[in-house]
Amino acid sequence: MRWAVYGWNLFMLSGIGFLLSLALTGFWIKTGCKWGMLDLPRERRVHSISRPFSGGLAIFTAFSMTLVLTGGFSFPYLAPILSGGILILTLGFFDDKYDLSAGFKVLVQLAIATFITYAGVRVQYLTNPFGEMIALGWVGYPLTVLWLLVTINIINLIDGLDGLAAGISAIAGVSLLIIGIGLGQSAAVFLCAILIGVLLGFLPYNFYPARIFMGNSGAYFLGYILGVISVMGALKLPTVLALAIPVFAMGIPFLDTLWAVWRRWRGGCPITVGDRYHIHHLLLTSGLGMRKAVLLLYGLSLLSGLASIFLSRVTVLIGVLILLTGFVVIFFCLKGLRYMQSAAQEKEEKQYSSISGQHRR
Repeated sequence: MRWAVYGWNLFMLSGIGFLLSLALTGFWIKTGCKWGMLDLPRERRVHSISRPFSGGLAIFTAFSMTLVLTGGFSFPYLAPILSGGILILTLGFFDDKYDLSAGFKVLVQLAIATFITYAGVRVQYLTNPFGEMIALGWVGYPLTVLWLLVTINIINLIDGLDGLAAGISAIAGVSLLIIGIGLGQSAAVFLCAILIGVLLGFLPYNFYPARIFMGNSGAYFLGYILGVISVMGALKLPTVLALAIPVFAMGIPFLDTLWAVWRRWRGGCPITVGDRYHIHHLLLTSGLGMRKAVLLLYGLSLLSGLASIFLSRVTVLIGVLILLTGFVVIFFCLKGLRYMQSAAQEKEEKQYSSISGQHRR
């Protein structure tokens, strides 16, 4: 297998997904406005104009239609993958509408991850440092559930600027597609090709200045499907580095999540409480415009994706050296982000003092 899976050329798969997404996103912009599905400007939002948050419906309908039209009902795990997608999309939709509690969302996500895992999409083995395959048995179930629970949420955390989550997810999809081709994992490659096309069709409407947002429904679905693709592809690599490879493929979302957990823990805040100190927020506060901030994060995602591809093809020794280098980079990234957070807080305090002084006058 190289550039064709299940009788379909990969570029054709992406092309169908692209055209359907292009058409359906335009439809969902109008429908979202008509149905009152509007994301209003709020404290932690960077936009000042209401936009429809029906982008998740556009992404899911384009993805599922392309999958059914091309893969048909013979595609492995079609029913559970789409069923899980519908459930996670529904959760995100209600979260967009009613701002659900963090505990409730985690419980539902846990149930969805458990469902897809018991349907057969799970990690079944890992490799030890000596190259021996180890069957995980029952351990594979909680490991897969935990993995899906993490990936479902990391895209949502990075979804703060126009086109950011969609572009980063597309780059991750390309990385996982190339890795899947090297492994001969047809199902993972098939899903990646469709996902890439769908996101490229969505981006013209979502990139700055956005006409539509994907909302929590779209972000949850992207995290879910990237997690599923990883389990079906990259996590099956016969190497001890298998777990690190999809983490590198989704490097920026994982780094932002690690940064969020670390800063909230250091600040004594609950992990689930939102703030305006995500990586993209700090880039904006530093003076970078939205378009430049998004393009910078695209570039960093591309580098991280290339590292994941490289990791999938090197010896364990070289892979370990890359991982150690990655840990050093992460350490300095966290230190740099901490400095940027302090600068942002100082800037906010000065603005607050200035406003307070004007009111006193």
